[in-house]
Amino acid sequence: MRTPRQLVGLAVDRFIRWLDRIAEDGVLRTMWSRVRTLFGSRIVSRKLIVGETVIAQVRHSGILFVPSILIGVAGVLLAAFWLPFVSGGAVFFALLVVLAAVGYGFFRFMWIARDRFVVTDSRVFRVWGLFTLHGAEMEIVRLLDITVTQPWWLRPFASGHLVLENAAQTQGLKDIRYIPHPQEVARMIHHRRRDMSGMGAPKPEAPKKNPRRPDHPRSPGPVTARRR
Repeated sequence: MRTPRQLVGLAVDRFIRWLDRIAEDGVLRTMWSRVRTLFGSRIVSRKLIVGETVIAQVRHSGILFVPSILIGVAGVLLAAFWLPFVSGGAVFFALLVVLAAVGYGFFRFMWIARDRFVVTDSRVFRVWGLFTLHGAEMEIVRLLDITVTQPWWLRPFASGHLVLENAAQTQGLKDIRYIPHPQEVARMIHHRRRDMSGMGAPKPEAPKKNPRRPDHPRSPGPVTARRR
């Protein structure tokens, strides 16, 4: 257990590093990077191991955010045009309705934004959750079948669902829903799986160099009859 002196030293060290980062990147860029960590980038980086390369990080389709935004906008409009004209006896109820609409829209937006599906050079994994964090992963070589479904009402938005199958009967990573360009994601996984199983396209062979040394004498030509 750390002593109070160690905790104070750790806090001072983090504060100094934060000031150094502000001096290098600026206030706005530093604050924006902090805000981005709330939307799931930190839980993805914590899932990676040393030397692992991220091939693709797939977020949900933008169409899934529309209901959350509409609910939040409805709450703001109620607060602006309905709450000031409510009678005194119903102010508490009106305020509760406004807070519920705005809070539910924000909670739903953050829940969707923090749901990430990641493809790396060795595995696929999904992280999600707002207060309680969840994670599921699978090695790429264990994937047997990939099913892509694009309902008619998601095709105009180039979105769909992805179903991953392996030999296990129960798995934590199976349905990846409402993602943009699911065909490209499936093709990317299939291409990586072929490379890992040794079925990828063979690398072109390098042209063979002439083994003769540059200072080697030229070989004599064919013997011809000389004129007398």
